Amino acid sequence: MKTLSIIIPAYNESATIGDLLVKINSVDLTPLGFSKEVLVVDDGSNDNTAAIASSHSNIICFTQVPNQGKGKAVRRGIIECSGDFILIQDADLEYNPNNYFELVAALSSQNNTAVYGSRILGQKRLPNASRLFPGKHPNQDIGPWFAGIVLSIWTALLYRKWITDTLTAYKLYPAKYLKSLKLETSGFETDHEITAKLINGGVNIIEIPVDYRPRSVNEGKKIKPRDGLIALRTLWRYRNFSRR
Repeated sequence: MKTLSIIIPAYNESATIGDLLVKINSVDLTPLGFSKEVLVVDDGSNDNTAAIASSHSNIICFTQVPNQGKGKAVRRGIIECSGDFILIQDADLEYNPNNYFELVAALSSQNNTAVYGSRILGQKRLPNASRLFPGKHPNQDIGPWFAGIVLSIWTALLYRKWITDTLTAYKLYPAKYLKSLKLETSGFETDHEITAKLINGGVNIIEIPVDYRPRSVNEGKKIKPRDGLIALRTLWRYRNFSRR
């Protein structure tokens, strides 16, 4: 049986981390031949995130102080995990762990495949999908949706690869390849560093629809407009990356 390592970078997510872990625990991947390994990396929270995570059985919890950024937390999880595949899970309940089954099922028999859960494709499949703003959740602000479109176009220009949702937090990677990379970024842009290195390294990226429930800044959303600019710069920075 293969193992799916679920890495949860968390910063001040005490309001949601407990419910999230319950949902993850209820997902049974054994019909697909997978067990789960769940790692929470508490990134210097000043609330009860780490205590809540540690109170759940079968959860591996790490704490790094001070706060070092989502990317640095993800990198810690990559080092510590032992699974065959790695899935990144945000701690805020915007994404539905019930989609794990579809993500894992989409894996090919080859080891050089990554699966991205596309919110855009997830919204387009709904009967009430917006025609004016295709792929946009009704509760998602125009700014983040538009930023995602810009990043998809930028990725296509730089890498000749169309990805509908480069900003998705649901990305399933082959662990062996991911662990072989020397990751350098520490913030939200680590997602884009990995995407760049996957494409240039010949790893096939496929997308499947996933559910999405956006939260507001008042609810704790942390990504900011400047992170979009950093993402553009990061994709440009790693456009010529080669493992050779």
